[in-house]
Amino acid sequence: MVESTRRVQGPLAGHVLRLLGAEVVRIEPPGGDPMRGMPPLAGAVSARFRALNDGKRVVEADITTPGGRRTVRELVADADVFLHNWAPGKAGRLRLEATDLCSAQPRLVYAWASGWGGLWGSAAPPLGTDFLVQAHSGLAAAVRPEPQPPAPSLMTLTDVLGGLVSAQAVLAGLLARERTGRAQRVDSSLFSAAALVPRPRRRARWGAWEQPLATADGYLWLTDAARTRPERITDVVGADAALCPEAAAARLAARSTAEWSARCARAGLAAVPVCTDLSRLAADPRFAAALVRDEYVRPIAPWEFL
Repeated sequence: MVESTRRVQGPLAGHVLRLLGAEVVRIEPPGGDPMRGMPPLAGAVSARFRALNDGKRVVEADITTPGGRRTVRELVADADVFLHNWAPGKAGRLRLEATDLCSAQPRLVYAWASGWGGLWGSAAPPLGTDFLVQAHSGLAAAVRPEPQPPAPSLMTLTDVLGGLVSAQAVLAGLLARERTGRAQRVDSSLFSAAALVPRPRRRARWGAWEQPLATADGYLWLTDAARTRPERITDVVGADAALCPEAAAARLAARSTAEWSARCARAGLAAVPVCTDLSRLAADPRFAAALVRDEYVRPIAPWEFL
């Protein structure tokens, strides 16, 4: 597989396919992808960049030059997949469209991971970033309960979903190629990925117990099973959890998370401290078997092939 991608969506698709067994060759501009220097660093390279691109072979090429484009064609001639997330129209200007590359490699799966797909037609689309797509698609409202104002998630949901959808599109293209023996083109977008998130007719409205509860030093989360026992919550907090849920929840601010966790446990209520410092997750022994530690901490591949 050959990829010419940047930021999250495209590199994540290549990363997932690499975990599934693909040999990935990454095309970067001369001097390397600028994202390599984005803090925080793991060694001399951005930890975020490494999380998406470790294990890929890198070939530097200036694709705006004839020599760089020749390098792309030479790499693709022996590849099963070519993936890019260039801006609309760029592939055509570079003469690296599906028709250009598939003529030399008639079994190629040509994949484009875009921001908006064909949503804007012939009009120039806005910048296809995660936050803009979350806002325009309605996802920013779907993931926030009333009465909070709609706001994009800082998790960059469409970047992550878009990368997974792109990887799935490539796999579907490979399957179609095996069935037909012909080259395939597969397009996906951040916008199409956002459409996969269910949209209720009305935004959710969370009750007092359906969100993290502020304690004296952090937050506590009551599980679904615990929230069905308001009488036990009342016993723990000393206020009527059914009649005055807001007032009862406010009482948790008087004690620490550890104290409330212990009280809930004694009352048979399942409650979980909310981790607000992601760096602490790496030291949590419950995650030890799922993490690899070297210059940065990362999850192990979720698949094993025997």
